[in-house]
Amino acid sequence: MSEHSDKGTAVEGGLLATDLGARLFAFGCYAGETVRIALGGRREADDDDPRGEINIRLRLPDGSVVWPVRRLVKRFANGPEDSIVDYWAALGPLTAN
Repeated sequence: MSEHSDKGTAVEGGLLATDLGARLFAFGCYAGETVRIALGGRREADDDDPRGEINIRLRLPDGSVVWPVRRLVKRFANGPEDSIVDYWAALGPLTAN
C-alpha cells in the first residue's frame, strides 16, 4: 500500500492508479480470505445493502466481526497509521487451520 498510495491518493503509475475501487475491493477480499483460512469463520454480506461490496464482513469463530474491505479503504485514505498488518495481528496468530 505504501508504494502505491499516499493518504488517499493513488501514486501515479502504481497499482492503484487505475480501477481504484475494484482493486481495493480485491485486496480487501484477499486479506479477509487470508484471515478466514487462518482463523476460521465465515463471510457475510447483506444483499440489500447498497454498499454491500464495502460492508462484507468476516465473522470469526469467537463471534467477533471484522470488515476487511472497509479496513483496506481506511488504510488507503489515512495512510500507514491504519496499518493492515497491525489490524490483523491484533486478532491473534494467523496460522493455517
